Amino acid sequence: MPQDELQKLINLIARLPGIGNKSAQRIALYLIKNKQDLMLPFSESLSLTASSIKKCENCGILDMQSPCKICSNQERLSKTICIVEDMADVWAFERSGFFKGHYQVIGGLLSAAKGFTEQDLRLNQIKERLEKNSVDEIILALSATIEGQTTALVIKDFFEQSNIKITQLAYGVPVGSEIHYLDDNTLGAALESRKNL
Repeated sequence: MPQDELQKLINLIARLPGIGNKSAQRIALYLIKNKQDLMLPFSESLSLTASSIKKCENCGILDMQSPCKICSNQERLSKTICIVEDMADVWAFERSGFFKGHYQVIGGLLSAAKGFTEQDLRLNQIKERLEKNSVDEIILALSATIEGQTTALVIKDFFEQSNIKITQLAYGVPVGSEIHYLDDNTLGAALESRKNL
């Protein structure tokens, strides 16, 4: 493999989140050492995935079909939509098995630094979907960051005039944790989100 191709591979791997240049070098060398068992099947899988993955026309979920398997599932609760940032959030909810409704993937959080604006939220398209399906609850399941809370407020303001219940995930003490290990913000959120027993 010519050196420029090796460097190109390292540079591409280094662009993945959480991987620096040294890690990219180690990964590239590991792939090369395991060319038959890993590198070639990996490149084939990447190519197949790139050509067959689709974004669901309804909710933005990545799947092999559009509408996606969740939107096509008649057993899901179509009156409840959970608005999430990206596919990782959908996978987390699906792994838990607690949510039985539908999703709306918005693809990012409002951020001037990242160039993600209110237009990128496509709120008018979401509104059409909600009206078409007679949705009665929106669950805002966005990160507890400044960007996440700003995005949640913009979405809440946009849908406030609709007759749709708007809820947000509770924040606070994680299950199985001890109080003295919590940071100040988490403890404050837990006090604000307290409920009657």
